Amino acid sequence: MALTTAQLIGTPANADAFDLDRAVEIGKKATGGASAIAVGRVVFHAGGSGLWAIATAGSTGRIGVVPKLAPINVDADDTLQVVAAPRAQIYVEATGAIKPGAQVIPDTGGKVKSTTGAQGFAVYKGHYGEGSGLENDPTDAAAAEAVRIELSGDVI
Repeated sequence: MALTTAQLIGTPANADAFDLDRAVEIGKKATGGASAIAVGRVVFHAGGSGLWAIATAGSTGRIGVVPKLAPINVDADDTLQVVAAPRAQIYVEATGAIKPGAQVIPDTGGKVKSTTGAQGFAVYKGHYGEGSGLENDPTDAAAAEAVRIELSGDVI
């Protein structure tokens, strides 16, 4: 059964103890109306305020992704879950073409794009079901597709 982009975004790629336990941390976010951050969106840690916020093009600092794991943050919550540990794999949305093995950086709306010059926070590993054997190589990503990334843990 093929999964849709909406079903995949925010889903940890591996249902093991690493992606579902050790890679998840609790962080603080702004509270008040419209402060929920959707699952699968890339977030950055604003060092000065100590809050996680949705990442956009040019965001720097510690980078993570809001996982599709209960409880999902809502507007009134002052905390949220973030996957930010090195080697964790999670599905996010691409905003353009990405080659397998390319580093990615945050882009508009908490999505990702390929980078050639700047240091990325993760590596593009493929689409759902790709990269799991010699005959199943990852393929290029395109805009609006769910892509699997592996976080590096690097601060950008």
